[in-house]
Amino acid sequence: MRTELLGLALDEALDLLQKEGVEPIVQRTCAPRRAEETRGTLRVVSATDTVLTAARFLDPISDP
Repeated sequence: MRTELLGLALDEALDLLQKEGVEPIVQRTCAPRRAEETRGTLRVVSATDTVLTAARFLDPISDP
């Protein structure tokens, strides 16, 4: 398990792994009712040396 990658944005995790010369398989997961959701940020929820699993998290609401 690559715990240092957990919670990172998917692009960030991929950049770190690319610098190590690793090209992992990327899997995406979501709740069935959110399958078409495009808002938010894909974040790493599981990571091994060869597979990253990412789920979409809605960004926090910012105060105006």
